[in-house]
Amino acid sequence: MNLNKLLRKHSRTLLMVFMSLLLVAFLIPNTIQGCGERRQGRAMVRGEAFGESISNMQLESVRAEMRILENFGFKLPISLESSDAALDYYLLGEQAQRMGLRVGREEVLATLKEIGYTDEFMRSRQQAHSRLSYDDIYDMIGRLLSVNRLKLLECSAMYDSLPRQELVYRDGQQQAVAELSVINSRAFLHQVPPPTDEQLVAFFEECKARDTEHTEEELLFGYRLPDRVQIEYLTVDPEKVRKVVTVRGRDARQYFEENAYRYTKPDPLASQPAQGSPPLIQMTYNEAEKQVREDLRTRRAHEAAQSLINDIFSEAHRPWGTAPVREDGFTSQPEGEIVSFEKLREDFSTTYPVELGRTELLELDGLRRVPGLGQASLMDASAPELALRVKGILDRNPGDKLPVINLMEPAPVVLTYDYDPVSRQKRPRQAFLFRVVQVAKKAPPDSFQDVREQLVEDWKLVQAHELARAAAERLATRAREAGLAAAVEDDIDLKAALTAGEQAATQPAERSLIPPDYVKKLEPFSTPLTRNSAQIKFIGPTRGVPKALFELADTSTADTSAAHRVCVVPVVTLSADQHSEAKWVVGELSEVKPLYEGPFKQELVRRVQDTRNWRREIQFVFGQVWSASENVQQRTGFQSTLEPAQPETPQTP
Repeated sequence: MNLNKLLRKHSRTLLMVFMSLLLVAFLIPNTIQGCGERRQGRAMVRGEAFGESISNMQLESVRAEMRILENFGFKLPISLESSDAALDYYLLGEQAQRMGLRVGREEVLATLKEIGYTDEFMRSRQQAHSRLSYDDIYDMIGRLLSVNRLKLLECSAMYDSLPRQELVYRDGQQQAVAELSVINSRAFLHQVPPPTDEQLVAFFEECKARDTEHTEEELLFGYRLPDRVQIEYLTVDPEKVRKVVTVRGRDARQYFEENAYRYTKPDPLASQPAQGSPPLIQMTYNEAEKQVREDLRTRRAHEAAQSLINDIFSEAHRPWGTAPVREDGFTSQPEGEIVSFEKLREDFSTTYPVELGRTELLELDGLRRVPGLGQASLMDASAPELALRVKGILDRNPGDKLPVINLMEPAPVVLTYDYDPVSRQKRPRQAFLFRVVQVAKKAPPDSFQDVREQLVEDWKLVQAHELARAAAERLATRAREAGLAAAVEDDIDLKAALTAGEQAATQPAERSLIPPDYVKKLEPFSTPLTRNSAQIKFIGPTRGVPKALFELADTSTADTSAAHRVCVVPVVTLSADQHSEAKWVVGELSEVKPLYEGPFKQELVRRVQDTRNWRREIQFVFGQVWSASENVQQRTGFQSTLEPAQPETPQTP
């Protein structure tokens, strides 16, 4: 047969066969590769938790289970819309199981019956998911109930349990009746001889590297110098500008028309009310003209002064504006010479006088005492606080909304304010431009001589506190035998020491503004206390005194051989102005009043009624936080094996 003739006759058929073979050759490898990739993707490990690996195949099964439960009408603790929904639900289920929270078949059936799921409903749902047996469905519901139980158990830690409420009720309601006697340690200062240099050096070495941090039981002085900065600043006094500001008549009238609400007077035709102020009426421009001119002059002076400081800031900040930001968040030091504030004052004083100020190295409180600048602020931060946000004190930019600066870098303009009683708002008054020229971080003083005066005063108080302790313990020993009142009455030596302390404290060297009453405070006084009492008259803030008194009532710890129950408690405080006070309290417990079940039950009912809605809110908020993906993964210790997405590198045009 002629081959050419055969090919021509069947050319179309052969072409179709050839094309089919090519199509198969291309599609089969891709299909096989796609199946392999899907299989590989399903087997890929997503991460690890509880010492085991978690694959995508496991999570596909969990997501299918969540869809089935949702189809059954159950509310899931994790939203299916979340990208990590299956992972988070799996982690919660594993956590519940490992904690022993398993819901058995009987409880599942009882729960279904309780929420109204009939046999017919369950049969219809099972038929809709014919591949699942009833056992499979009950197991899914059991896992969901165990996760919900885990959530309720952890949420219940936020509520007051009955034992905890009993404890809170006891601590706030049960009273101890006691007599207290106070021995002020300062009464013994006159008995302490001046310290030697060796004693001061030893005391300084012990305390130099810490801050003063007294506890209620102990005097702990510290002499570490705080963070300090030296600043220089420029400002324009609005009062000096005001003297040269002129106001034209038409400007004053326009200002009056725009602010007419500010100019009122009592209505002369109205009857005078018995109480309160008379009604007010609008003033005419002629009546208010003088005040209007003064108000407009003041406002213009404030605006002109602030505008000039803004111009100075623009000039001072120009080299810093183009400097790059370093990795630590601070601006790089600009190249070239930084303009001095002296030159800026000279250049910008042609219109209004610019004032230049400079401080010494000052801590935060010292900066607050700088006239004008110490009261200025920017946003929610004061100028002294901003001055300490400087490189050299801060190691890195904290990344908040407040500015941070370098040495010699001008800080943003800060303002002082006046209160406007008419609008009841703050109005800008004076602007300041400042920069930090020197910093000193927290550090011990170079020598004890730098703080010698304070060192001597504190050392003597520590010694006096020890003398007072010995006196308090002698008094307590006697009080355990005869009672506190009799012990105080008999202790002639202690009264003499306190009297001598009062006389010594009235000398000018003690700088005492209020005459002390050490002897009067020694006299026992009776007061009821609870375990929560935190303030006691003649003593001040204390938690140790109530605690010690109630411990005396505990027969397992109290000395039952003593005729009277007596304790000795130190009370050390540091006031807001850094004034240290130390005293000893000798207390005799008379009785601890009993608690009765009836009043507690009434209080419990009231509290349950008051907190029912509060608990619902707590449950709602807790549920949102508890089921948040990042919190679930953190609580369960999940470690992802996926590499974090890398940010795209911008293309260079």
